[in-house]
Amino acid sequence: MMDSFQDAAGPQVVTKGRHTTLLRMAINVIGCLISIPAYWAITVHCHYPVTLDLVFTILLTELNRLVNEGRRIQFYEEESPEPLLPPRDEGYGSYSSTPYDEKNMSFMESQIVPQSRLDSMAAVVGWREDPALFTRALESYKNAKHCTFMLVGIDGDDVADRDMVDVFNIVFPTQSKVIHVPQPLGEVAEQFLAKHIAICKQNGQPINMEECHDIAMRHCFQLARTIIEQEGVNLSNVRHICLRQRHMHKKGIMFTTFVFALVIADVLGIEFLWSSDSDTLVLPNSIHKTVDAIAQDPTIGGASSGLIVHNGHETAVTNLAATVYWGELYLTRSSPAFTATSDCQSGPSTVFRLAALPAILIPWYLQTLLGKRMIINEDRHLTTNLLKRGWGVVFASDVLAATDTPTTLARWLKQQVRWARATHIESLLQPKVYLITHPLLFYSMSKRELGPLIALIATMWYFFTGEQLIIVFIADLFVRVVASALYNLLRNPHRLERASLKWIIPGMFFYHIPLPGVHVWSLLTLTADGWGTSMRNNSEMAKKDSVRQAWWETGFFVGWMAVVAGCVARWLATYYELSSGELLLAMVVSSAATAAVAWRLTIYQMS
Repeated sequence: MMDSFQDAAGPQVVTKGRHTTLLRMAINVIGCLISIPAYWAITVHCHYPVTLDLVFTILLTELNRLVNEGRRIQFYEEESPEPLLPPRDEGYGSYSSTPYDEKNMSFMESQIVPQSRLDSMAAVVGWREDPALFTRALESYKNAKHCTFMLVGIDGDDVADRDMVDVFNIVFPTQSKVIHVPQPLGEVAEQFLAKHIAICKQNGQPINMEECHDIAMRHCFQLARTIIEQEGVNLSNVRHICLRQRHMHKKGIMFTTFVFALVIADVLGIEFLWSSDSDTLVLPNSIHKTVDAIAQDPTIGGASSGLIVHNGHETAVTNLAATVYWGELYLTRSSPAFTATSDCQSGPSTVFRLAALPAILIPWYLQTLLGKRMIINEDRHLTTNLLKRGWGVVFASDVLAATDTPTTLARWLKQQVRWARATHIESLLQPKVYLITHPLLFYSMSKRELGPLIALIATMWYFFTGEQLIIVFIADLFVRVVASALYNLLRNPHRLERASLKWIIPGMFFYHIPLPGVHVWSLLTLTADGWGTSMRNNSEMAKKDSVRQAWWETGFFVGWMAVVAGCVARWLATYYELSSGELLLAMVVSSAATAAVAWRLTIYQMS
């Protein structure tokens, strides 16, 4: 038995971060109320709203980088940590010198002491990932500085899921252990919670949900410790653990992995957890540079790094998507981040302060919408729970990790719709967040939610009536496109290759033209769900959707592109003063032709 587990009190539970006073709440409410008319005035009454918005966004982006660097400087001045260690054997080999004694599986906690506060644990989850890509992802952690322990969570224990286990064993042949979790810990927590509440009701005791969640979490911690003990894991030697459980969904495997991470980190004395996906590669500085952006401030509960695309040259779609990550996401994620109120920690590149996790895991896992359990918005809802409890969340925009992007238009659209659903749920249905966070978060939300909706309404109105609800100045759009490209070329930490420059302008259209359709369709289908992005192993990639399913998932794009093409045809016909009959014919032909192309690129390929 492992004495250190038996003696440990369990992971520290910190329920809240920063305290928000009533005066601060009142100021936040006033700021939120002002932001809506301010955004409307800028959008409708300004001659150059797009350019003005870009200038404001760039200022916030620069301020975010300045604030992050200030926290880093203060951290290194106060802590004076040891110099960065070179990658160890197997990624974490300095601990392998501890003698292994088969007769004595216990160890003293003093034997496992973090060499730096930047030391972190990595947790990677996945389901039926392409073995080659998964191998590259795990290999990348061997070069990650200050990554001292590796947890891999596999959402499935069938024969088809053995490929990921085999990859884990090949990449980490020593100092590793594969553990089968008999029952997903999310289910365990849910059942234990229901039983505890029933007992309280039966005994006439008042029910405090926070207390119930705490008791359920401690039960999960104890169960995880028991499993580790039964598997004979010696944490003075084992540095990589692979967890397998019955297939559920991404939230299910994340919950189990996080519980094990908290238990193990409590023994190892680790403060931070890097959470990522099975398709993401980390760079040598990805983890520790994200951690040092928050390590100095104990009220910051999480952070995420920037993202680039590692398969950007695979297809035309990936080339376009790479420029979206490079330009649009870099700017939009930076907007509210300098106030430590970033509302989305990207799933592939997130850091958590472990002390903040225990209190939020069960509310996060049990989230419901209109009575339905939600599994689609695991990343954003974790962030929302941190913000609601006063924890700061930042965006380390100058740090990069490399993720995978869908290779076809249909898969890209499905991913965008899934992300948009999560955005709506967290932005519109969690009003308490805006009460305790900076008004800039509400302003960013208003811009993100209202902008595409206004664009869709204006486009539909012009399509059917020929009247312009919003006057669009070509010069305004031109300045925005050029200025955005130049700024990113000068300041974006990801330096595009010369061959990628030609995709910058097309990438802007690739992102913004479908955006209103994606936005509204996701709003109308909030409760639809799925595991996440499409799985990439051979068996999953070979699967085809039914025609009905394909129309449900991407049919909106066919209709939206028909409307956009019809609007372009109407504008050209009006410009060249064509007759009403010629105008109608031009709109019908343009809409039909564009819809056919959109159908061919999406529904036809999916079914």
